[in-house]
Amino acid sequence: MPQSACPQSQIRLAIAAVLPVRSGARRRWPSDPAIPGPRAARAGAGAGSGGRVRPCDGTLAPLVTPTRRILAAALGSLALHLSPLIPGGCGLDIKLEMPEIEFEVTQFETVELDQELKGAPPPEAQPEPEVPPPPTGPDKPPEVDGPKPEEKPPEPPKPKPKFGEKTSRVAELGPGSSNFFMLLSAKKVSGLPFADAIVEIMSPLPDFDFIVTGGGFHALKDFNYIVIASPNLRDLTQTFLAVEYRLSQAEVQAGLERAAAAEGQKIEWEVRDGRTMGNPRPIGNPDQDDDPRWFVFLDDDVAVYVREEFLPAITAGPDESKGDTAGNFVANLTKLKTFAAREPRAGLQLVLKDIRSVVKLKGEPPFPIPNNLELMAEAASSPELVIKSEYLDAVDATKMERQWSEDLPAFIDDKVPFYARFMVRSFYDATEVARDDKALNLRADFTKDQAKFILEQIAEQSRRMLRRTPEQLEAARKQREEMWAARKNGKLTPSEALTPKDGGKSGKPPGEPTQAPTAPPQDGGPAPGAPSDAPPITPPPAPAPSP
Repeated sequence: MPQSACPQSQIRLAIAAVLPVRSGARRRWPSDPAIPGPRAARAGAGAGSGGRVRPCDGTLAPLVTPTRRILAAALGSLALHLSPLIPGGCGLDIKLEMPEIEFEVTQFETVELDQELKGAPPPEAQPEPEVPPPPTGPDKPPEVDGPKPEEKPPEPPKPKPKFGEKTSRVAELGPGSSNFFMLLSAKKVSGLPFADAIVEIMSPLPDFDFIVTGGGFHALKDFNYIVIASPNLRDLTQTFLAVEYRLSQAEVQAGLERAAAAEGQKIEWEVRDGRTMGNPRPIGNPDQDDDPRWFVFLDDDVAVYVREEFLPAITAGPDESKGDTAGNFVANLTKLKTFAAREPRAGLQLVLKDIRSVVKLKGEPPFPIPNNLELMAEAASSPELVIKSEYLDAVDATKMERQWSEDLPAFIDDKVPFYARFMVRSFYDATEVARDDKALNLRADFTKDQAKFILEQIAEQSRRMLRRTPEQLEAARKQREEMWAARKNGKLTPSEALTPKDGGKSGKPPGEPTQAPTAPPQDGGPAPGAPSDAPPITPPPAPAPSP
């Protein structure tokens, strides 16, 4: 075999000689008849020889063992890596000639990207990749819902205010000289089971009889709010009235004209500074004016009945620099809804001021009398009642608190009639008492029967204070019921129901038959036109003495 000039070639031949032939490949030997082939040599050598025939002389050579193979591979790899260090060897010392490269700087113009993209279709929006939640390991507890350390926990909701907790502002709806103020939310109490008892509290007032009964109105169905203020309820010329009406202004004016005609008076309407107003005067003597009050129609369906000296301030409007003027409280009247919304659950608000200066006592009262009193009743079938009384000093308030706790139970058992004792006692047991310096507050929840009983007692005291007899109030109540029935429970206006449309002289609603004239009445008999079973007419009773 010729010698190779490169040592690396010789090494490769040596490795190839000692390594076995790869599986699946057979070496092709020259066909020399003098040399037996591989199969003959293996057959002649015997099955247990384990050698192979040398190609040079045909002798049997042993197979390469694993140890010899590993040793030969290690020596060959070492010689291959050390060959570049042998002088004259064909190592990897290769030199490449790099061509010379010349660089040329070229100027270019900057281009605004927005200008280039102008007019081009917008790129399609790529969906945002979903970010998997970070894995939780043994050293990191899983996150749970809850307030973070840097965040403050939400504040608990504020407790709902109790009924009657706010101070009433009804006193701002009347003249500053008044000490009695009342606001009735008629539309809220009209559907309550004791609504009639509320009407009976107002019925002894002369203005109620004149306007509501005489005009054919329903106190709770034709008005949303009723305001009464007065420095002296017994003097009707001092009483201030205000209403927010549901009917049209023309219908209210017609009702007032009917009321005035029933008293032998006439109203001449006039307009001042855009406000319609009129003063009822006697028909026979217009110059005689026993009641110097005027009906005035304000904005927002509000009408007032006010003394003549207040008219300039009303037409001028409010002026805060002048204090409690008529213009200021009249401006508040156009915001009745706002004042009523201060305590939206209240059906009746009553305020009494400077009671000690009004009440004249002959001797020492059996219990301390407060100087200011505020009553607020809820518009509900089972209402809640709150009474706030303010005394001149804390001594009177403490004395009244002691009498309420110690003396009043004995008084109920000894003085209250047996038929009413249980009702009064249940009212007393359900009342909570709280004192704050010179203020004493009472709070109680009532059933329907208890509320009706209390309202009836208030109505009785109102009747006595205004010196009206039970017979007078009963006759007025029947008249109001008949008028409401003629209006078909509100389906007709007062003018439609009470004004005759047939041109007759009967003065009755259309369709009602008139009675034939009768003979002159005998002494003690019924008046002409009255039914035969009617009781004899008696003169109106004299005013009852003051209680």
